[in-house]
Amino acid sequence: MNYNPNKIVIFDWGGIVESHDNNENNYHKVIISIINSLNPNICKSEIIPLWKICLYDENKKIISECNTLEEIQKWFDRVKKAYNLKCDFKTFCEVYKKEFKYVDYYKDVVSLEHETKNKCKIGILSNLTFLDKERINEQLNLTIFDYVWLSCDLGITKPNDKIYDIVENDCNLKPQNILFIDDNEDNILAARKRKWNTCNAFGYEIDKLKHSIKLFLN
Repeated sequence: MNYNPNKIVIFDWGGIVESHDNNENNYHKVIISIINSLNPNICKSEIIPLWKICLYDENKKIISECNTLEEIQKWFDRVKKAYNLKCDFKTFCEVYKKEFKYVDYYKDVVSLEHETKNKCKIGILSNLTFLDKERINEQLNLTIFDYVWLSCDLGITKPNDKIYDIVENDCNLKPQNILFIDDNEDNILAARKRKWNTCNAFGYEIDKLKHSIKLFLN
């Protein structure tokens, strides 16, 4: 198949590369491990509900839109208070990064993304926190991608229309020449409204991913 510079396949990260499968060591299980390692007295069933509350500041801004140290520090302060942690910010970041290295991720999806680079342009469009940037680069090697759109850099999360505007302006391609792969239906619906091609799937559905890319490029 010849290389087509006028098409782009855009991949999500969490749920597509990094596992959100409950049968694997996923995002939620690692959060529980992080908090329990810092405060073993916290009831496991309370950890995820509290974590979701801590994601937002008093202005309803989510941590994955924050890109300053001050904002991230305030997020940690909320987490520290919610779970009665005794550690400092530096220790928390060290534990966070260490534990998240154990999240399962799909190496066959990474290979697929890199192989797609030989057929058309590729991009990453992901909602993630500043603390996740090191890990996503280790898993994917972001230098291979033509475009990298991360919410913590842009200050906007999917499915906000503004982040899709940025993508279209950056790659300067017609909507029908964009394929967006994401596990979140809301993110997919926002892309479909813009006439993008979409594939709503999880990373363990590798055959579905391959099929959608093949149809898009043919």
